Amino acid sequence: MKTLHNGFVGLAFLTAVAVGGTIVSGNAWADRGGDRGGRCACSGRDGGWKGHGQQGDRLAKALDLSKEQAEQVKAIFLKHRDEIAPLRKEMMSDRRELRKLTRSDKPDEAALREQAKKIAATSGDLAVRRAKVFQEVRTVLTPEQIRKFRALQEKRDRRIDGMMRRGQEGQPKGE
Repeated sequence: MKTLHNGFVGLAFLTAVAVGGTIVSGNAWADRGGDRGGRCACSGRDGGWKGHGQQGDRLAKALDLSKEQAEQVKAIFLKHRDEIAPLRKEMMSDRRELRKLTRSDKPDEAALREQAKKIAATSGDLAVRRAKVFQEVRTVLTPEQIRKFRALQEKRDRRIDGMMRRGQEGQPKGE
């Protein structure tokens, strides 16, 4: 039973990291969602990816986007916002349900697996939508900006991989 519990904890952790990484990368590109009716918390600033705060501003600066490019990218994200927002909301709801199931007094393995499948399916749908959005954004970026963006993604992936390794190995003694 303890092995089963550890397996579910590991699955929940990996799912959270994968989904978190997906959401963070999506937030860096400023899709909208959550419980704000598809609007960003920064909607008073007209939303848009640069209006999304430090992440969007840092990304625009790192890619050295021109004002015209920033406006084009903003328009692309605004165009797709209504497609992505319900998926993000569904993802949050599904993850909340999985946490509820894992904390129950008598975890139901079949229910847990089914909920994990729902999360995986929604995560896949989000990944496909984000890939389509990025293909549109690519038309606005120069080849050098695309290389810079890919380098930023690789750096993020290495950071996430490091967090996962530390989580699997536990904290080093003395820390």
